[in-house]
Amino acid sequence: MRSQVTRHVLRRPPAARGLATSTSYLGSPAPRPAFRTFPAGCRVARTVQRRSFFKLFQKPPRTLKEIETEPGYETLLAYGAADNDNLRPPPVADLVKAWRDFFTYKARYKRVVNSTQADCAHRVLEYFARPAVANEAALSAEDLHLAMQCLEKPPRDDPKHHIDLSRSLFREIRRREVNIEPGRYHNVTLDYRLRGSQNQSKYLHSLLVSLSQYGEALEAKKIFLENLPDPKQITNTDFHPRHSLLPIIDSLAREGQEQALREIVKEAVKAGVSYDVRIHGVMTSFFAQRDDFEETKFWWARPIRKGLHPAPQTYYDVLQFALRNDQKEWAMGIYEDLIAQLESGPLGSSKACWDVSFQYAFLLLGKGIDQIERMFNIALDHTKDNPKAQPNIGSINALLKCAIDKDDPYMAERFISLSKKMGFEPDLSTYILQLQYRLRANDHNGAFATYQALRNLETASNDRELPILNKLIRALCTSSRPDYEKILDVTSYLEQRHVTLEPETVVSICMAFMKNDETYEVIDTLSLHTAHYSIAERQMVRKSFVDYCLDKKNSTARVWDAYALLRQFFPEVENEDRVAIMDVFFDRRRPDMACRVFGHMRSHDNMRHRPTLETYVRCLEGIGRCPDMESLKMIHNMAKMDTAIQLNTQLYNALMIGYIACDASHRALDFWKEITTSPEGPTYATLEIVFRAYEVQPYGDEPAKELWAKITKMDIDVPEHVYAAYLTALAAHSHLPDVKPLLDDCDSVIGKRPDFLT
Repeated sequence: MRSQVTRHVLRRPPAARGLATSTSYLGSPAPRPAFRTFPAGCRVARTVQRRSFFKLFQKPPRTLKEIETEPGYETLLAYGAADNDNLRPPPVADLVKAWRDFFTYKARYKRVVNSTQADCAHRVLEYFARPAVANEAALSAEDLHLAMQCLEKPPRDDPKHHIDLSRSLFREIRRREVNIEPGRYHNVTLDYRLRGSQNQSKYLHSLLVSLSQYGEALEAKKIFLENLPDPKQITNTDFHPRHSLLPIIDSLAREGQEQALREIVKEAVKAGVSYDVRIHGVMTSFFAQRDDFEETKFWWARPIRKGLHPAPQTYYDVLQFALRNDQKEWAMGIYEDLIAQLESGPLGSSKACWDVSFQYAFLLLGKGIDQIERMFNIALDHTKDNPKAQPNIGSINALLKCAIDKDDPYMAERFISLSKKMGFEPDLSTYILQLQYRLRANDHNGAFATYQALRNLETASNDRELPILNKLIRALCTSSRPDYEKILDVTSYLEQRHVTLEPETVVSICMAFMKNDETYEVIDTLSLHTAHYSIAERQMVRKSFVDYCLDKKNSTARVWDAYALLRQFFPEVENEDRVAIMDVFFDRRRPDMACRVFGHMRSHDNMRHRPTLETYVRCLEGIGRCPDMESLKMIHNMAKMDTAIQLNTQLYNALMIGYIACDASHRALDFWKEITTSPEGPTYATLEIVFRAYEVQPYGDEPAKELWAKITKMDIDVPEHVYAAYLTALAAHSHLPDVKPLLDDCDSVIGKRPDFLT
């Protein structure tokens, strides 16, 4: 009868018998483990039985969220990498398409351009401005202006690259407007070209906005004044002075530039810009916040165009100024004048002024909730013929702001109750303010309930609530007993809206889930957000993972998981941090993990992150503290194969320490022979290590005595640690009679008497 075993063996693919094949055989068995306890050729292929019925009730495997990259950004990064390595850049057509896709995406979804992205775009723009490339780069002036508008949204980190890119974009636009050849347009002619042109550029506003909000308000003020039109001449211009004046004076006030602020307002008003409510508010609030009573009083009393009343925020800033500086009588005069005009004057139809009167009554007069309700009813009666002027949820929001500034969450809750009693429906501002005072009071449950109400609010999504929702997530993560379901609820809601969380929020989420061993949630969070961060923002998240690895309170398993994520998402981790993590694993008595960290450095693609000679020495010394022969051999082989490392005495010393700790002193003595024949020769540390090797080596007393005789014969200075190592070697081999006279002679050899350790 035909053998059944033969039939099965002949069905196996030739690869099982050592032949290479690229075709797949039908009916071939599934791959097997690499290590078998039986010969591979004698394996009989059998059909694997599967009990698929029970898999109906199993959960599907967890799918990780993919890293989202913004359109075009990878191509811009590719140009930066090619420029750094002096390689051929991507085609110009691809770069132009990437530029358009990137900034169109930013403008469409109102996303911030971070500092790293601005730097990449600036380098690409400089490449486009080269004479050899300028004709191929088909970017229009509108494409460049769109990029300038995207840069008006401030980043979370250093805006230096935004300023440089804004200047370069405007300079390129002006070069085209005045028909100057590429590469010949210089910075010093920028303002002159603007001044001398017949029609001033309509793109100047974007440049002034960028300069103003990024700490260059004085430069923006200079350009603004140089291009301010003459009111006596009729000019055809696309430059609107008042539109550009407002961001400049806001920034000058924020930077505390009093003299420049006075000058620009004076010149703008002289040039025909009306002294309106916005300018009045900036000037009055500036001096009120600096507690300058005379100037505040002067700018407050200055008439506004068309006799309009001040802005509500200006009223509020003046009220806060009066309360801080004990000027209640002056504030009372403002309040009485306001009430008189509300009841019988032209302000009766101004809802904003009614809201201001409620704020003054609460903060200045100390009115309670019942009196505020009575004032609401009076206002409703006075404005019954004008529904737009009647108190509504906006009036409650104004009072909530007062309660928050007063740090009175109890009163804020009473205002919320009053709004329900009056039948006012809360809006987005109400929920934002409610989240603010509840988080300040550490009422996390109440804050989460407010978030749920905000989530169900039927309104167009905007960015106003994002900062407070980030604070909510951080508060939930840092509580004593984090509620992970609530954290995931808020983060999922923001992820559905394609919102990039703040770096501090990502750190809080990752640390909270790491403590709960929810590694997949950490991976999803890092995948979704870190790709949109700048280098500085990534460094913030990276540092938190490094600190987590260095924290001795965390278990070794969690530290290893944190390191794995750190290596996966942050390949730019500095060598200092990698070495510190390696030392942590040595301290935890896990040399295998420590050497894995070293191996990851050794195999890194970037030469800057490869281990140096000092790193090799530090790793081998760590193995000396925590012996592991397998790890030692791995590091030794890496050193032999590393062409950037030259074996010297320092590295031989570290190898000797490692092999002695791993009970291979005979191997350490081989390195001693290498050192003695090398041009560099041994050091005092080498002598100490050799005596340590002789201490544990069988019959090592004789070579130790011979070495000591050579040292004595050469008449060199002997440090204390070398002398102590020699005495220890003799004592380990039971030569105590020889050790005693050496101890007595210690003073003449090393110049001091033996201490307790000796």
